[in-house]
Amino acid sequence: MLLDPKKTTVAYRCPYCGCGVLAPVGVFSLTSDRMRLNCACKQSHMDIARVGDDKIRLSTPCLACGATHSHTVSNSVFFGKDIFALNCTVSGLDIAFFGEQDKVSQALNEQERTLRELVGQLEEYEEEDEDYGDTDDGFNNTTKIGDAEIYNIIKFILVELAEDGKITCGCDTHGDYDAECTGDRVKVFCKKCGRFKYYPIDSVREAEKFLHVEEINL
Repeated sequence: MLLDPKKTTVAYRCPYCGCGVLAPVGVFSLTSDRMRLNCACKQSHMDIARVGDDKIRLSTPCLACGATHSHTVSNSVFFGKDIFALNCTVSGLDIAFFGEQDKVSQALNEQERTLRELVGQLEEYEEEDEDYGDTDDGFNNTTKIGDAEIYNIIKFILVELAEDGKITCGCDTHGDYDAECTGDRVKVFCKKCGRFKYYPIDSVREAEKFLHVEEINL
């Protein structure tokens, strides 16, 4: 009689193209102690590796902060949980999942909704500011919102603009675009040609301006 090997489904969201990357992982897939889950855009990947006899390490590129986060879990957790989320230690945003396929797919969809809701929050701030003006009861030009939240929004919008071909730089072909927080500004740059542009994020109104950018010329 054949027994079904232990298996789980692993997923993360590519920080470059914004797509969800999902694949099944069986216990025998890790017999070589390491496997790599690649995005179709070929710009990012997640590494899954055995660490000792009962530990598994997942190294995930982060959509939120741009770093690569490493999480180590036990073999029983990796293959035994219905759903388990790995998060960005900077922003707290969930960046990867493993568990049952249906639940992992649902978690990816909820993650996308979360990102879109963050964008929607800025739109609501803009409406309130227009309705109430610069009063103590409403949002004003100096209202601060979380750096991690702003950065998540910037990254999400940047990915959408890049996908639509709305970002240009000094490259003859499509560039490799990224963003980083530098205090009260976000620096949008091309990793190939080095061109960059700064956008202020020191207030809700300034962040709203980036929300409505239709194209970026570095």
